[in-house]
This record gives sequence, C-alpha cells and structure tokens, in this order.
Amino acid sequence: MAEANRSTSGMIVDVHAHHAPPGLGRRSDPSQVLKQPPQEPFEARIARMAEAGVGLQVLSSTTPTYQADAAEAVEKARIVNDELSARCLQDPGRFRFWASLPLPHVDEALAEMQRVLNHPGAVGIMLGCSCQGGSIAREAFDPIYAEMERRRGVIFLHPVQNGLASPLINDLGLTVCAGASMEDSVAALHLIARRVPQRFPSIRFIVPHFGGILPMLLNRLDGQMPRAPGTEAPSAVARKFFYDTVGWGSKAALFAALEAFGDTQIVAGSDYPILLSWESYDQTFRHISQSGLPAGAIENILFNNAKSLLNLDAAEQSLRPPS
Repeated sequence: MAEANRSTSGMIVDVHAHHAPPGLGRRSDPSQVLKQPPQEPFEARIARMAEAGVGLQVLSSTTPTYQADAAEAVEKARIVNDELSARCLQDPGRFRFWASLPLPHVDEALAEMQRVLNHPGAVGIMLGCSCQGGSIAREAFDPIYAEMERRRGVIFLHPVQNGLASPLINDLGLTVCAGASMEDSVAALHLIARRVPQRFPSIRFIVPHFGGILPMLLNRLDGQMPRAPGTEAPSAVARKFFYDTVGWGSKAALFAALEAFGDTQIVAGSDYPILLSWESYDQTFRHISQSGLPAGAIENILFNNAKSLLNLDAAEQSLRPPS
C-alpha cells in the first residue's frame, strides 16, 4: 500500500503528528476540553510511518500548555519541549517538533523560545487557535510575532478544543467534530483582521484541517470584511498561509482547499494518532495520492511543500544537542 505514497522526490513529511508527554498530568484550565490521545510505543509509530511512506513527523503536544499561573505554564511547556527534543535526538532522521509556549505570559514565552528554538530538532512554534478564551492575534502577543519575524520562523496553529467557548457548539457535543475546524478558521481570520501577516511578513503560518471553512469564504471576505483602504484583500492574505491535509478522507475538502489556495500552499498532515480510530495511517495519505489530482499537485502536497517550507533539504540529518 505504501508504494502509492512514495515518490522519486523523497518521502512524506507529516507536519501534524502528536505525542503527549506523560509528565503533563491534569489540566488546570477548565476551558481546555481536549483529551489525551491514545498512546502507543514509538516502535509501532515508526512501523506505521514506514508502511505509509512517511519519512519524517513533526511532533507536537495535543495538550495546551496555556495556564493562568505563569510558573505552571512554564513547567508544562518545558515538559513538552524537553520530551519532544529528546525524541528528535533519539530518532534524528524521523522526527522534528513544534515548540510549545507558556502563554499568555509573554516574557516567559520569549524566554522559552530563546531556550528551545536553537535546538536542531525545532522547526517552529505551535500556537493554539485561542488562548484562555482570547484571540492569538491580540496586541499583547505582538512580541511573540516580532521574535518569529526576526527568526523568519514557521507557526503551526492548532485548535484548543474549546468550541470557541460557545454553548451553541459545546452544549450539543459539537466541540471536536465541528468546533475544531471553526477554531482554525476564526484564528486565521483574526490574524488577517489584525494584519499580522502584513506586519510580520517573514513568518509562515500553517492552518490545520484545510483551513476549516476558510476555503468557502474568500469571495465573501473580500466583499464584506472590514479593511482599511489600500490594504491587501483578505483572500490574498489567506493564500499566503499554508494548510495541512487533515480532512478525515474528505475529497470535497481537499478539492475546495486546492481551488482556494493552490497546490503550493498545502502540506501533508495526519493528526496522528487521532485518526487511527477512523482509518489507517497509510490510508490518510492514500486519499491524496489516489485522489485523481494531477501528478504535479500530488508531488507538491505530499513531498515538496513541507520540505521547502521547513528547509529540510538544508537541515542536518544527524541532530546533536545545542552546545
């Protein structure tokens, strides 16, 4: 089965794969409703990767490290980052990671960025789509974006699974099945509305789950979204983001994102291990390789875009701890 996922240009880079360190413990923030994913030994993960034609996973925690208490937030972020960086050193050819931050505490987050982003396994940071009920595009977080701009870094967005703190979503059990994609879209819209990509143009953003409902909104945003005269159209800004392929096998979602953003802006992602209850790891990527898309588009989505975005061609294959 993996042969359908292989290419002469290399192996798949999965930008959206999770590992929850056991040391995180219980959440202290009741707004975060995400449950720990099922865990399996890394040997089993590596076997699944080989079967699916995945050469590298970029790891992140599913458990937010955002806490009201600064010391607790720092502790949780360090647990995540130390665990994931250690895994990269154990399996240098197979794993990289997104660094977690102890938000909403900006000074502590900047210190953690300085500590961890020099690690050779770190490819960027993960930001939750909201932070304790507030926007990630708030002015108070501008120093985070300024530092990522200085580093010309990549930011991976991920839902915090709070259903946008809306009873209209959460009271009917729609928090994860629908609310997560709504979080993706709202986070991207907040970034566009506050002109974060324009003010920090060297940052590259990855929006998960094909951008949620964003592919269907571009024309309407251009017609109705408030913006200052002479500023870029929302659709033009949205087309500069990258979007991962976590779509539960939906061909409609894949084609909508492709039409909206183009094949150069879509990167492979799996949401490992969440989707294993729905489909095999191999099948997650076969949805794309067997979608009927032109061969060049499949090559870009599965093999080329993430490597270029994360500069993996230039990355050292043998990772070493920073001196």
